[in-house]
Amino acid sequence: MEEKIIAAFLFSFSCSAVLLWATIFFFGKIPNRGEPGRLHKNVSRFGGIALIAAFLFSILFNPHLAWSPQLAGLLSGSLIILFFGAWDDFSPLHWGAQLGLQFILGIVLFVFGMRAWVITNPFGDPLFLYPDSWFLPSFLIGIAFTFLIMNAVNWADGVDGLLGGVAVVAAIAIAVVSLRPEVNQPTVAILSCIVAGIALAFLFFNMPPARILAGTTGAYFIGFAITALSLFAGAKIATTLLVLLVPALDALYVFYARMRDHASPFRGGDGRHLHDKLRRMGFSERNIALLYTALSALSAFVALSFQPSGKILFLGAFAIAFFFVLSRIERLTPTRV
Repeated sequence: MEEKIIAAFLFSFSCSAVLLWATIFFFGKIPNRGEPGRLHKNVSRFGGIALIAAFLFSILFNPHLAWSPQLAGLLSGSLIILFFGAWDDFSPLHWGAQLGLQFILGIVLFVFGMRAWVITNPFGDPLFLYPDSWFLPSFLIGIAFTFLIMNAVNWADGVDGLLGGVAVVAAIAIAVVSLRPEVNQPTVAILSCIVAGIALAFLFFNMPPARILAGTTGAYFIGFAITALSLFAGAKIATTLLVLLVPALDALYVFYARMRDHASPFRGGDGRHLHDKLRRMGFSERNIALLYTALSALSAFVALSFQPSGKILFLGAFAIAFFFVLSRIERLTPTRV
């Protein structure tokens, strides 16, 4: 199994690196549309197209992946993102259309069997959702999880190097969980390592100063892939939420702050995110990306090492500390409303 996983990782890394280099070489002169808050205006934002292409090649040329409804759903969702994400990268879509796309992707995951089957209870027996007999609880949790992870990942892509670093940690964590004897999901481990290889190659081209951006296509694809792998053949929601704790909590805080100020919760460019505030405080983009990646690695260690009760305690303590620090930072860095 180790050889299969390493081979999948190396192939996806190489494929992604070649396609990203080719995108920079042939399309690097096409500038992005000038996203608010980005420090550069003349770097191509079409990296996501290369990422999805590398993902498709890595799956099609992997002899150890058996066809399944879940794999079909993962590929279908990626192709949907390729079309609508590229559309947004060329001509910005309304935030309502983007939210609708996320809802459609959540439906795709559910229809193709990637569902929240069970919720872990650290204080007793797990809560089974029985999606085959009464699908509504599983469906609603899956949609909410899709919204949270995809927006957290998408909104985190505001600093060069941040998306790739967090994605690599998340994908590796899911792969490790999938290989545990009590889980035993080698297909998920292979797919997770494919995503990790793709994200690592992107990280090399996206670290400050970035040579290419992920764009909506890349950010949505990474968020969708992580969501799908978390639900593929059994829920790994808790592990994913812990690994993506910083961008997820940041997304929840920004959502709350925008609602509090009677602004659209999905309209960006207002500088409310943690990485925006850190940049205004004088942090370099490289240091912000390293901070996010380090905190994600710490959360991954907790997710992989602690018992459920310990994870709950860490989650609660981290969330309290995070919101306290963020509220203090907000006083020092006025937000553009």
